[in-house]
Amino acid sequence: MENGCETVRAGIAYSNADDAGSAVKSALDEATAQSGGADFVIIFSTGHYNLKDVLTHALDVTDNIAGCCSAGIVTPEGVMNRGVGICALKGVKARTYLGEECSWKEGERAGESLREIESGTALIFPDGCATGVPDLLRGIYNRLGPGFIYSGGCSGDNLKKVESKQFTERGFTSGGFAAASVDAVLSSAVGHGWFPVTPPMVVTKASGKIVSEIEGKTALDVYSKLVRCSVDDFAYHGMRHPLGLPCAYGDFLIRDPIAVRSDGSIEFVSEVPQNSVVAVMDCRHEDLIETAKRVAETAASGVKRVKFALVFDCVSRWLLLGSKFQDEIRSVKDVLDVPFIGMLTFGEIYATFRVPLLHNKTVVVAAGGEK
Repeated sequence: MENGCETVRAGIAYSNADDAGSAVKSALDEATAQSGGADFVIIFSTGHYNLKDVLTHALDVTDNIAGCCSAGIVTPEGVMNRGVGICALKGVKARTYLGEECSWKEGERAGESLREIESGTALIFPDGCATGVPDLLRGIYNRLGPGFIYSGGCSGDNLKKVESKQFTERGFTSGGFAAASVDAVLSSAVGHGWFPVTPPMVVTKASGKIVSEIEGKTALDVYSKLVRCSVDDFAYHGMRHPLGLPCAYGDFLIRDPIAVRSDGSIEFVSEVPQNSVVAVMDCRHEDLIETAKRVAETAASGVKRVKFALVFDCVSRWLLLGSKFQDEIRSVKDVLDVPFIGMLTFGEIYATFRVPLLHNKTVVVAAGGEK
C-alpha cells in the first residue's frame, strides 16, 4: 500500500465529436500520446454514442477497459453534456470485472476475481438506478478487503430515462456494474457541504430505497411540514433538502429524495435503513463550492506531487448550482493544477475507515501521484 503512482504514466483527454468513432479515436490518440501507451483505460461516455463503437475503438489500444455512461463528463473546462472522457494508464497491472446485477453475491464474485491484483485501488461503477448497490459494495469488500482504496461513482441516464450502461472489454450491461482493481494507490477524499436543520428523527418504516414512515407518521407528512413543500413542488425541495444520517466518523451520510409515491412514502436515490436516525439537511452554494476545494486539497495532500486525478461529482450538485457549478470545477482545478477527468454521478463511492460506502450529493476526488 506504500506504492503510489511513481512509475505510472497517465494520459487524459476528452472529445465531443458527433460520432462515437471520431470521439473515441480522438480522445484515445491524445491520451495515449501523453501516457506512451495504455495498460488500462477508463472511459466515461454520455448516452449519445453507440457503445459497441466505443468499445471497438478502445480495444484497438488495450484489452483492459472499465467505464460507464454518465449524465455529463467533468473536465477542467467544465461539464460536457455530450462526449467521452478517457484516462489512459501506462505502467500498471489491472483486472476488470463486469457484473450483471448489484448484489452481495455478485459483489463477492467480483472481489474474488479482482483479488488477482494484491493491493492498490478498486474502481467501481454501478448502475445508479439499481437496487442493492450498498450490498454490492459490502460483497466486494468482503472478498477484496482493506488492502485497497475504494473509489468510483454510479452511472446515470443523462436525465432522459435512457437505459444506463456499464462496460468493460468483455462488453456492456445495464442494471449491473463495471469494476477494476489497479496496482496503484490513488489518494482519495470525499465531502458534501450540507448541514442539519432539524432535530434527529427515526425512520420507523422503510424497505430498500422507500421510506414509508418517520417517527411513526407517513413520511411525506413529516417531510412536507418540515420543509414546507407539497407534492407539486417536491422535486425542487427534495433536491435542496436531502436527509442526513449521522455517522461515527463525525459527518452525515446524505440520502437524496427523488419521488413521492401514492401512499405518501418517499423514494430515495439510495437505500435508507429502517430504524436509522436522520435529519433534514440544507446547504449554501458557497459551502458546496468550498467543500469541493477542501476535498481536492485533501486528496492532493496524500501524494508528494499530483500527476492526474479522477473526479466523481453528484449530478444534483450540478443541477442545484446551475451556472455556479463552473466555480466548483474551477475550485478543484485551481488546487490540482493537473489534467483530470470525471463524470456527473448518481451516487458516489468512497471508503471511510477503508470500508466502501455509497454516498449522495458529494464530490469524490482520487489523485494519482508520487507517495
